[in-house]
Amino acid sequence: MLAYRFLNPKDFKKPRSFCPKCKSYIKWYDLIPLISWFLLKGNCRSCKNKISYLYPFIEVITAVSLYTLYKNVSIPYFIPYFIFFSALIVTIRTDLEEMLISRYMTLFLIPIAFSFNLVHYLPLTFEETLTGTIFGFLFLLFISKIFKLFTKKEGLGQGDIELLAFIGAFTGIKGCWISLLFGSILGSVFGILLITFKKSNFSTKIPFGPFLAIGAMVYVLYQYQIINLIFGF
Repeated sequence: MLAYRFLNPKDFKKPRSFCPKCKSYIKWYDLIPLISWFLLKGNCRSCKNKISYLYPFIEVITAVSLYTLYKNVSIPYFIPYFIFFSALIVTIRTDLEEMLISRYMTLFLIPIAFSFNLVHYLPLTFEETLTGTIFGFLFLLFISKIFKLFTKKEGLGQGDIELLAFIGAFTGIKGCWISLLFGSILGSVFGILLITFKKSNFSTKIPFGPFLAIGAMVYVLYQYQIINLIFGF
């Protein structure tokens, strides 16, 4: 809901959920995650228009990621990471739909990471949060400038750069590296599959934010196992 309303500011203050096609309000029994979508066969009850696959997709990601977060993360860290994951999930939706990453979900939330860090509600030192933020921003900014210099095209959006800075604030430099590595691999595989099945070509723009966001969530959930696997400690 939040992701949709970020993309459609005129609807932001609507009191209830509604169909984006016919604007009719949706009954509570048609808002049960996943179940309602399947019962309605992916169509609006009122106008019969298709309901975007993004709704069940985001509902699955939300349920799986937040439940896994609850099971894997110590209680003091749950609230900041809950905010972190929620912002990443909103980012996945907006970037997939409109290739838009809202600063309300990235730059504007970086101070929250610093605030939680000061009260020891993040497993990072203040320096790790600071360097993670700076590194995340400058590294992708540098890559973007180099890419544009050689190709005369925009390779990364400003939103991607700000997203990695946000990820760095909550995960430090190691989290940036792993998110970037995992996101690049996922994005490459996705792009190859699209080309293989002739759904796109080499000039097609693919949003990078969702892959970065998933990489960040995987890092938070399994950071000790990943660090041990890669760095050996």
